[in-house]
Amino acid sequence: MGRIGFVDLKLSESGIKVSGPGDLSSRLSFPMSVYAFRSGPAGYELESSVRYSDEKAAPLPEGIADISEFYLSLPLDLLDLRIIKLPFSEKEKLKEVIPFELSGLIMDSPDKVVFDTVVLGGSDNNFDILVAYVRKEILRDVLMRLSSIGIDPRIITSVELQAVVKNASNNITGRIEGIGELTAEDRINAAKSELMEHTVNLRTGPFAYIRDTEKLGKALKVTAVLFILLALVINSDLAFRIITAKTEASSIKREIRNMYTGLFPDEKKISDELYQMKSHIKEIHEKGDALMGVRPLNFMLDLSLKPTGGVILNEISLDKELITMKGEASSMDNIDRLKTGLSGFLNDVSVTDIKPAAENKFSFTAVAKGRN
Repeated sequence: MGRIGFVDLKLSESGIKVSGPGDLSSRLSFPMSVYAFRSGPAGYELESSVRYSDEKAAPLPEGIADISEFYLSLPLDLLDLRIIKLPFSEKEKLKEVIPFELSGLIMDSPDKVVFDTVVLGGSDNNFDILVAYVRKEILRDVLMRLSSIGIDPRIITSVELQAVVKNASNNITGRIEGIGELTAEDRINAAKSELMEHTVNLRTGPFAYIRDTEKLGKALKVTAVLFILLALVINSDLAFRIITAKTEASSIKREIRNMYTGLFPDEKKISDELYQMKSHIKEIHEKGDALMGVRPLNFMLDLSLKPTGGVILNEISLDKELITMKGEASSMDNIDRLKTGLSGFLNDVSVTDIKPAAENKFSFTAVAKGRN
């Protein structure tokens, strides 16, 4: 659980006068209370309370010095208040408009003050806006003196202003006069409420709290560095995998080339081993299908048992579906006897392309399908 320090500054006890020119820090002492709160499931609980009043900026007491986050409450002595009626209440619009409104209401230039606003109420599109502001030179001196003892408040508010806001009076003077003197218990309870939701925050403009921004910037830098390192690791791993894959692919390709040249040593032009291998396999399948079921020895045995006197067969082609024979015969009768003999063991025997040949012979082509 975290600890938060709440610095309750009460300049009215220090005897300081903040009006008029001069170096404020030279006259500023630190009569203040520092409340140490610890956050828990039930909210913020007071852990300890320390009075601090040392013009020599002595170190913070033990138990407070180890707190890293602080809130600061400024007394009404340092603040000026104005109530302005406006037709809107959005924070961003108020930041833009309030400087122009203050220019006609305050002695100093709006550039010389730091302000924040509180919406007191409103009706019929008219809002009562409480403007709380402090001179920049005063706020700068306060922050410098706090910094000298190791306090850099994240939020600058006011427990007394909280009481002013809660006062039901209709005018600002009545609100201030009506709050009276806050007891120590009232101030602690108000501080606890400010931790939950601050009334105003004068840590803005040139005095904006930058530690969170610096932490965020450092965190973003660390994240960016880690992201770059992660990207480098991932890219290095990818590069290594790509190089390894390319090396393995080259090795496999060489093995494929060696295997292909071993299977087809006479083939000189090799551009795509896989495609060319598929072509060869397709060709083998086609030839295998064509020869499937063909028995040349059985066919020659059957043919020898059929006398074919006067006929010479010069060419015999055996396929799965078709048998083609080309030859010469000394007469047409010999061709007819051949056809009759072939019909004894073949189907659909036909003789075509009968033409006269040399020595009074006839050339012919005999075609048959399958085998009985």
